[in-house]
Amino acid sequence: MDQLISFRRSAVITLIFLFTAISSFGQSQAEKADSAYNAGEFDTAAALYQKVIETEGSSAPLYFNLGNSHYRLGQMASAIVAYERALRLDPSNSDIRANLSFVNSRLIDRKGPSGSFLSQSFENITRLFSANSWAWLSLALFALTVCAAALYLFGTGIKLKKTGFFGGGCTALLFLVALVFAFNARSMMEARNIAVVKSKSTILSTSPRAPQNRNEEAMLLHEGARLTIIDSISSPTDSVRTVWYDVAFDNDHRAWINSADVEII
Repeated sequence: MDQLISFRRSAVITLIFLFTAISSFGQSQAEKADSAYNAGEFDTAAALYQKVIETEGSSAPLYFNLGNSHYRLGQMASAIVAYERALRLDPSNSDIRANLSFVNSRLIDRKGPSGSFLSQSFENITRLFSANSWAWLSLALFALTVCAAALYLFGTGIKLKKTGFFGGGCTALLFLVALVFAFNARSMMEARNIAVVKSKSTILSTSPRAPQNRNEEAMLLHEGARLTIIDSISSPTDSVRTVWYDVAFDNDHRAWINSADVEII
């Protein structure tokens, strides 16, 4: 009798093990990452989200979840990089913007104005939609322009011709504007000139080398600071070539930083 009970218990345990293994096997990597995140295993979740991005392709939700995982781990720079990459793919997403803004508000360094008012306004408008959305909008406006031109050419009444002429002029102008924003959105999405400081703190230099004295120390920046890369140069250091970036923190601060201290978005 005891042997029968033992056999049944072993069979039940085996079935449970097999069911768990099959369920785990059937889960996608993204689902496993979600499960790990919900279970509070943020380091595992971050590794799985990163693996999905590398093997299956990137997406705004994946980068968003990756950013959340890094933030939970206290990895501010990695969280900002992930949120910035998510925002490039889905610039109108309010959740991504809110999380990125929250993390930025917890950074040590405070930026001054960057760029001109016009350039900032142009960038903010561009970020209203993704590059694909701007492209579809421009295509729709082009179709309306063609329809307006047809109305002007083939309309029988003077009112129809006026509507086609002036309407076509407006839609043609809007088409060109949307096309410019579409190209700019694509350019911003593919840009490699924005970087985030990943070291806990780093001293920037007035020249492309490690500061030799206090006079060569330009400024101190901390983890998460966002930089615009203006130029780069490779210089030998102890038989090893080191890449230095000429960066701007804001309109008033520009210096050189070791590429090992930043991660490009």
